[in-house]
Amino acid sequence: MWMARRSLEHEYMDDHIPPQEVIDEVYRFLGAISRWLGGTRATLYRFEELSRGWTVGERITVLDVASGGGDLARALIRWGRNRGFVLRVTALDISLRALDCARRRGPADDQLRFVCADVHLAPCRDGAFDYVTCALFLHHMTDDDVVRTLRAFDRLATRGVVVNDLVRRWRHYAWSWLFTRPFNAVLRHDGPLSVKRAFRGDELCALARRSGMAWLSMRTHFGHRMTLAGERPSRQGVAPGDIAKEGPGRRR
Repeated sequence: MWMARRSLEHEYMDDHIPPQEVIDEVYRFLGAISRWLGGTRATLYRFEELSRGWTVGERITVLDVASGGGDLARALIRWGRNRGFVLRVTALDISLRALDCARRRGPADDQLRFVCADVHLAPCRDGAFDYVTCALFLHHMTDDDVVRTLRAFDRLATRGVVVNDLVRRWRHYAWSWLFTRPFNAVLRHDGPLSVKRAFRGDELCALARRSGMAWLSMRTHFGHRMTLAGERPSRQGVAPGDIAKEGPGRRR
């Protein structure tokens, strides 16, 4: 059946460094799509769940891996301020051009810093952050690399992890093909291919179990997104078991 298995064809931006103006357009597009179709809301929804154990005024540190244009990092900071938390977000990306784009997409903020590094080589000690998050990152990897990356998240986070990515569905592929037609060749190629490279829920849950992070729970969200997120079992006072497959997150 078509799309029964995920594609391993490389996206253009995985192997090439486009001109800065192309990168800027890619991240403007991704930021807009995440705002309009709920990608950002999906991550904030999971942080809303996690924040039930926080106290007003508490300082929370978050590592946003593969931060791209910085939209999620800034959204997290705004969300925290609106709820009385002090979120300090480190936006980490391997691409200097992505970070250059992110810096120009919003004003300077003393709660946001940018770091150029591979997450596996990041200049951070284990347990340096309360939470690690990422969006639209895991589908770029092989299954083995996803397991390795989730383990890196587990090492860096003391409290929990929030992962957000696409769901592989033919309808999602069709929408991605349509939405990217007016834009540059990179978006027209990489947008639909991202969906073909994406996971289905059971596939991503299986990789989380392989990583030893069966304490994560999965939710599906509007806009063909899914999240794996959770607090460490030691904080919840329960032993880890199978990953819980929960219903769709509520739309807000």
